[in-house]
Amino acid sequence: MAILKVARMGHPVLRQQCHAIDPQQITGPAVQGLIRDMFETMAEYSGVGLAAPQVHQPVRLAIAGGEADEEGHPEFRVLINPEITVLDDADRLGMYEGCLSVPGMRGWVERPASVEVKAYDEKGELQEFALEGFPAVVIQHECDHLDGVLYVDRIEDMTKFAFEPEAERFLDLAGEEAAAEEG
Repeated sequence: MAILKVARMGHPVLRQQCHAIDPQQITGPAVQGLIRDMFETMAEYSGVGLAAPQVHQPVRLAIAGGEADEEGHPEFRVLINPEITVLDDADRLGMYEGCLSVPGMRGWVERPASVEVKAYDEKGELQEFALEGFPAVVIQHECDHLDGVLYVDRIEDMTKFAFEPEAERFLDLAGEEAAAEEG
């Protein structure tokens, strides 16, 4: 296992349309090794998700968290060749997002609050599930990476884009997120 170098905004790999992974290759050593390395890299940087292009691999593979098991421990999903369907575009959730590829920054992004996901898991099994709230936002953020989209592309009000210390000091991070969930 290895901690991989994270591509930062400006690197062309982050703007590529990623290639699908052959489902028959999912259980092979190359894909399994990449999954293990991505988990280790995500843990090293305290991420809640990570997409393959962020570690210089332009393939349709992402790890997304935001969920917890019955005991409150974080859970993560491996998504290979994911397809996302928005369940209700009118129901939106806004929050200050961050990204390992845009270190030290936060920006206000509004996304659909509920999605349906179809993807292969790390065992090569096709999964279909629906998510709401924060886990839905995380999956959309990570899957955006697979299409060359960064969260900064989704910021509509650039006055709500700041370095983390200034965002914590001058922007109402918790208050705006709570208001967006209510509204």
